[in-house]
Amino acid sequence: MEYLRQENEDFLSYAERLLTNRKEYDLDKVEVYELLYGKQASSDHARKALTTLQMTIDEYKKYNLIKGNKIENKNCTIDLNKDGTQTSSKLLEMSEVQAKDPNYLLEKHGYSNQEFELVSAKNSIWNSGNKILYSSKIIVKPRTKYVWNEGDIKKLFSNLKTEYKNKINISPQNYEENGNTLVVAISDFHYGLFADSYSTGNVYNLDIAEKIYYYTLTDIKNRVKDRKFEKVLFITGNDFTNFDNINGTTTAGTPQENASSWFDVVVKATQLIINGIDMFLEIAPVDVQYVISNHDLHTMFGIIQAVKAWYRNDKNVFINDTPLSRKYYKIGKTLLCLTHDMKIKDALAIVTSEAKHLWSESEHIICLLAHLHQAMIYEKQGYLEIYRLPVISGWSRWSNEKGFVQTEKKNQSFIINSELGITDIINTVIGR
Repeated sequence: MEYLRQENEDFLSYAERLLTNRKEYDLDKVEVYELLYGKQASSDHARKALTTLQMTIDEYKKYNLIKGNKIENKNCTIDLNKDGTQTSSKLLEMSEVQAKDPNYLLEKHGYSNQEFELVSAKNSIWNSGNKILYSSKIIVKPRTKYVWNEGDIKKLFSNLKTEYKNKINISPQNYEENGNTLVVAISDFHYGLFADSYSTGNVYNLDIAEKIYYYTLTDIKNRVKDRKFEKVLFITGNDFTNFDNINGTTTAGTPQENASSWFDVVVKATQLIINGIDMFLEIAPVDVQYVISNHDLHTMFGIIQAVKAWYRNDKNVFINDTPLSRKYYKIGKTLLCLTHDMKIKDALAIVTSEAKHLWSESEHIICLLAHLHQAMIYEKQGYLEIYRLPVISGWSRWSNEKGFVQTEKKNQSFIINSELGITDIINTVIGR
């Protein structure tokens, strides 16, 4: 049979062949795992192990020679361990201080500290000549989440394709101090989710998501083109992206079906948010509130740092990037509580405790929730009103299997007056 290991075929070559031709061989990931390692595994364990193995194969294609279970490059030997870790042995010229620096060791052994973390290290002096050489042996494992640094933000900027080549300040054209705030919230967008009609009953990918996103924002702008506003509140986060790391899982590690790589989604999602802010800057100054969520906690926190840096010199844009579970925002006599989700029965107690200094000054108290992909208005709790926001995204196979029915694709925006509270609800409906 074609999928069996061939004579003289080394492990990595065999693994690459199975992973590349898995669908052609009609093998699922559990079967591939069993062929490679000769033992049974759960589907989740097999998926994680094969994801790590594929990353390893891609990384080591950079080396000149692949031989059996080892990749050799001059004085470096790397062993691939069954538990997903890697052992690297190398002769290094370094100081005693450098030998104690985990990031230095990772770099010298050819690993990125953003993608791998050090498990253990052993460094022994190899000679005592003019140059002090160490026999250095380290064990590393792939990180489950990506570590952001300043270089990543610079790369994001260089890849942005905004309307303007360089950042310029946009002057609001519909600004007026009249107490009206336009509230724009794109909830549970799940950018990066892949869905096909065969397995989920709907189609969703990067291209469709972008078209729906810009259609929604354009529709909102057109609906208020004859209105004046003092402020635009742009709410982002709320599962804006579908997964949280290079392994394609949520923050908690739940596997997702994704349309592209994590790196591609991060760059494009950053661009979408910046372009969205720019669109509403043409109306009035924009306050951006970032709401943390369960699918993309780390990813969106990194993205919002890049967005904040992009607008750092723009006096018309304010960005609240704090990773708090609940954000409170005051519009005159209206107090907004922004959160991805909360237990409805506890809402009144939570809001009155956390925002007690704002509660007494407010006549309208409103919670805007997301997460369940359905528009809902809950029974009032005293002065507290609770809205559950609808979504414009597609739905996953998991949602379909669990019976979480998404009846329509719709977005809700609000006009809030500083004295009267919510005066208008704008529904943007996307045809299925």
